[in-house]
Amino acid sequence: MNARLADRYRLGRVFLVGDAAHIHPPTGGQGLNTSVQDAFNLGWKLGAVIRGAPDSLLDSYEAERRPVAGAMLGLSTSLLAVMKRGEMRRGREVHQLDIGYPDSPLAVETPERSGRLQAGDRAPDAPVRGAAGQPVRLFDLFRGTHWTLIVQDGPRALVPPRPGLHIHAIGHSGDLVDDEGHFQNAFDLNAGDWILVRPDGYVGAIVTSADIATLESCLALGGIATTTKIESQSAHIE
Repeated sequence: MNARLADRYRLGRVFLVGDAAHIHPPTGGQGLNTSVQDAFNLGWKLGAVIRGAPDSLLDSYEAERRPVAGAMLGLSTSLLAVMKRGEMRRGREVHQLDIGYPDSPLAVETPERSGRLQAGDRAPDAPVRGAAGQPVRLFDLFRGTHWTLIVQDGPRALVPPRPGLHIHAIGHSGDLVDDEGHFQNAFDLNAGDWILVRPDGYVGAIVTSADIATLESCLALGGIATTTKIESQSAHIE
């Protein structure tokens, strides 16, 4: 049995991903899923930095993924011990659906929340309806390499549209309708709250309409600046 975890996931322009960063017994079937999630986590951040996001975004890769690997090594090792006794049972902990990044520098809440869903959690699915009555699932809206921004009972116009960001308003005056309460049960938002979902499906920020500046800072960190900011940066470089 071998279980090892790299001290660092990043050193300058060098990154460790998957089995290069962590090795462990195959019990629990955790290796492939963990490695793919490493790659997805780093991949969208590399793409964002290439498009102009600050290099510091890449530091969040180790901050988010190394603790997950540490917990996974402990789980795989304990499952191996149980398997040797012929008693191994795989429960919810091996599904990796409860993984989150609550301590990530990318997880922002203003004000701090005490509800069921918090920044850093995996964004849940929920059935809603489009403005024309058509069925829509949130996972279909999240799917892709874009960021997704949803406001609860508020105007989308507070946040200007830009490439790489899909904006939705949920409510009777928005493009999505939660008439059966599934969205509210899953996200537990107040009127005027905004929730930002990252390209990998995790909640990046939950803020109120009074704190759009914080939301814009989160978007800028992810490389999703407004067109005005992008043009200003280009002019400065020239």
